Amino acid sequence: MKKKEKEHLKADPFVHFFEKAFTFLKINRRAILLVAAAAVLVVLILLAMFLFRNLSASGENKLYAEAFRVSHDGKMTVEQKIARLQDMKFRKGISASGRLFLAALLFEKGDLAKAEAVLLAMPRSRVALLNDEKHALHAQVLAASGKVSEAEAVLNRMLAEKKTAMAKEVILLQLARLQIKGGRHAEAAALLKRIMSEHGNTPGAMEAQSLLASIESESPTAE
Repeated sequence: MKKKEKEHLKADPFVHFFEKAFTFLKINRRAILLVAAAAVLVVLILLAMFLFRNLSASGENKLYAEAFRVSHDGKMTVEQKIARLQDMKFRKGISASGRLFLAALLFEKGDLAKAEAVLLAMPRSRVALLNDEKHALHAQVLAASGKVSEAEAVLNRMLAEKKTAMAKEVILLQLARLQIKGGRHAEAAALLKRIMSEHGNTPGAMEAQSLLASIESESPTAE
């Protein structure tokens, strides 16, 4: 009876499979352990990268929050805000906004050369919109410095760039304001009509309509 049971077990495909598997594991145990260890190492590396990115993002958010608080603190003078922001070490994520806050405060103070220096020294951010904000602010600084043609060139490059993240109507409005300030009302009117046509139902279109009405009311032909 025992002999028959053994023959039955040998003939059983499941028993045969497990016997083969056990033999394979026994022979290749070292190689399997090495592969398993490598797999665990890969998982640990990926986990570490995930944690690092989260910690980095957390640090970026804290820097941004502090820079925002400083730049909008009503109890601090402009000089105090500038000094505090200059002491902060901003990175290339959302915290890069701190450099824009600093440049904007210098612009507000009237220190155009320093404002431009901050913007030119600002490295490219990982946040596309911040790069566009930098160019838009640079255009304002240039215009205030009397370099209107250079300011318009910056804005026109932004309009031509396919990857520009800033709303095009915002850029067009800034360009139109420069033209109005320079007395080029016909050019400004054309841009404002373009905004209303291409970007209707946006706050920019409403502002464009208001500016256009103001231009037309001041025009000699409107009398």
